Amino acid sequence: MRGAGEAAAWGLPVGLLGGLVGLGGGEFRIPVLLRRFGLSPGQVVPLNSVISLVTLVAALAFRAGSLSLVPLAPHLADIAALTAGGLVAALAGAGLVARLSDHRLHQAILVLLVGIGLLLIAEGLAGAAFRLDILPDRAVPRVAAGIVLGAAIGLVATLLGVAGGELLIPTLVFIHRLEVKPAGSASLAISIVIVAAALIRYARLGRLPLRAHATGIGLPMGVGSVAGAALGAVLAAAAPADALKIALGLVLLAAAVVSARR
Repeated sequence: MRGAGEAAAWGLPVGLLGGLVGLGGGEFRIPVLLRRFGLSPGQVVPLNSVISLVTLVAALAFRAGSLSLVPLAPHLADIAALTAGGLVAALAGAGLVARLSDHRLHQAILVLLVGIGLLLIAEGLAGAAFRLDILPDRAVPRVAAGIVLGAAIGLVATLLGVAGGELLIPTLVFIHRLEVKPAGSASLAISIVIVAAALIRYARLGRLPLRAHATGIGLPMGVGSVAGAALGAVLAAAAPADALKIALGLVLLAAAVVSARR
């Protein structure tokens, strides 16, 4: 097992990238935990969830200081619906981890990394020119759609130990018509609930990280992620979001290639 210093060093850029866009950074930690620290996919999922929760809380707190949360007010019903759907799925989805083999979980992680990478690149290229204007303005269908979408995102996020922001942000931007930066803040708030619920479920299943992994890897990587999230939140106000999403998409595709060689 590699040292705490390396874990913190990996956590810093992961937190920075997450804080810039509004992610917990779980998708960036997956190949690091698999390749550099030699953990199995079954060990990565709960440990990644713990680090993601710490990063999410810190990133939201820092972004609240550097970016206004006022643009979220008209979308509170949509955000609440996505949160409710994600919460239900998180409680159910954590149980699937215990029944999946490491091989199948590893395959699922690769699919997620590639899918997220392509999605981020497509969103970055489309920019503000593309919206899926498919939801009516009536509250009931919007809330129903939010619950369904939140459940789907929450299930995938919980299954793979990520916060789900990589799916929530495109949903909020393309379907619920939020701007990219408010969508990142909303994603953080929703993801906190999803990840916390998943961890509660993992605890009941006896699937929390081993103490050696939590203290030797999780703690220093979490500290590094918090520091990175603080810097990312400061830079978020001026960062070119579309260009950044394209870059992040390319990073994820590269991470998938590296992880596939394991």
